[in-house]
Amino acid sequence: MKLSLVIPTYNEEKNIQKLIKKIQKEFKENKINGEIIIVDDNSPDKTGIILDSLKRKQKNLKIIHRKEKMGLSSAILEGWKAADGEILGVMDADLSHPPEKIKELFKTIENGAVDFVVGSRYVKNGKINGWSFKRKLISKSATLLARTCTKIKDPMSGFFMIKKECIEREKINSKGFKILLEIITKANYKKIKEIPIIFTNRVEGKSKIRASEIFYYFQNLSECLLYKIRKK
Repeated sequence: MKLSLVIPTYNEEKNIQKLIKKIQKEFKENKINGEIIIVDDNSPDKTGIILDSLKRKQKNLKIIHRKEKMGLSSAILEGWKAADGEILGVMDADLSHPPEKIKELFKTIENGAVDFVVGSRYVKNGKINGWSFKRKLISKSATLLARTCTKIKDPMSGFFMIKKECIEREKINSKGFKILLEIITKANYKKIKEIPIIFTNRVEGKSKIRASEIFYYFQNLSECLLYKIRKK
C-alpha cells in the first residue's frame, strides 16, 4: 500500500458517496495503490449507513466509527493509526478539495521530489470559490499569524500528504480543525512543497466551523511557537 487517505466525517450523507467515487476513479486512472480511511464521529444522519454499505463492495475502504463527536484533528490521527500506506494524506469530506489533484500531490512525493506536500489556496494559481469577504478575511488573518511559525503560505489547508516516516516519532496533539500547522512545525521532513488548488465552498450540508475553533487555533499557534523556541 502506497497511499492512505484519511477523511473525517460528520453529517456528510449528501457528499461522501460522491467523494469516494471520485477518489476511486483517481486511484484507478492513475494506478495509485491507495486506501481510503473514513473516520466518522457518530453522525446522526445516514453517513454511517452509507459508509457501511460502500465498505461491503470496496476492499480498499476502511471505516472507523467513533462513539461521539471528538473533532477533526483527533479523527485524522486515529485514521493514520489504522493506515497501511507509506504516504499519509488528508482531505475534507464536503467536496471542497479537488480529487483530481490527488495524483499531483501523491506523485510529487512518490517521485522523490519532496517529503511533504500541501494543497495550497494561496500560492500562484490557487483560488477560493464561494467564500464571503468575512470568511476570507478570517482565513487570511489566521494565515498571517501563522507566519510566526512557518513560511508556508497556506498552513491552514486541510488537503495535504506526508511520508509516514516523517511523523512516526513525533507527538501530534492538535485540537480543532487545523492540524497542519503543528505537523509543519514538528514533522521530521527535509523538503515541503505547496501545490495550487482551487478550493470550492461546500454546496451540500453545513459548515462545522464554530467559535471554539478560534480558541483552539490560538492554542495550537502558541504551542507551535513554544515548540520552535524550545527547539532552538
